[in-house]
Amino acid sequence: MRVLLELPTWFLCVVIMAVAISFNVVGVFIVRRRGWMLNTDDNVTAGYAHAFVGVLYAVALGLIVVGVQGGYAEVESAATREASVASDMYTDLEGFSDPERIQLQGLMSRYITSVVDKEWAKVGHGEVSEETWALMDSIARGVIVMHPATPHGELIYPEILTDANQVLDARRERLFLGSSGVGTLTWLIVLIGAIIIFAVAWFFNTPSATAHYALVTAMAAMFGLMIFLILAMDHPLWGSFSVQPDAFRAVQKNIVRWENERSTPTPQQMP
Repeated sequence: MRVLLELPTWFLCVVIMAVAISFNVVGVFIVRRRGWMLNTDDNVTAGYAHAFVGVLYAVALGLIVVGVQGGYAEVESAATREASVASDMYTDLEGFSDPERIQLQGLMSRYITSVVDKEWAKVGHGEVSEETWALMDSIARGVIVMHPATPHGELIYPEILTDANQVLDARRERLFLGSSGVGTLTWLIVLIGAIIIFAVAWFFNTPSATAHYALVTAMAAMFGLMIFLILAMDHPLWGSFSVQPDAFRAVQKNIVRWENERSTPTPQQMP
């Protein structure tokens, strides 16, 4: 599965559609060559049966597509929430005195950089970034054992602790949902159902061979597009068509801007 998702998006679409169309064209060729087509009088009855089964299959396939799209959106939401809360936590740490502020802000900056530059690619290949997990653990541990030295720090500490927990929760959600996908049984049902739908169409008594081939080709192309959509959005953190760390890149820019503003003296600080 992961090998297919690592293919370029356009090439994956072409491969899936080519396989679906070729399979159906070969099926029609064999049926017509063997003379296994239905009698003309049976076309109507077979058409009703094919329509009934086709509607059931279309509804099931549509629900799968909706579910996959929903999972993709959930991973996007979790990644955005994780990055947003991490940014809030970085700025909230300004309320603490050194060296706790410097240490935790440094860890948070390194964590964001590690997510973008290292973890995202590893997760996309089905791997785990132990370095990024170690940074997250250090952040959580640092917040838990923190002892604010000022009354102002004591007021901000509950917010920092809440931020740390929310970042960790969103991170777990992103990694779990991003590596989850349609199960093997579901894929098996999808493929068996498609074979049934296509096989019935092969046996229709169509006097024109060109029309017969055109009919099954159109059906196969539509099926291929749906399968491509499911496969491309399945496992939202895998492959080329996956959720991107744009929210984390935005946080990186915000941190740089924040640090530049801190280092730039205000008019009151100028001699």
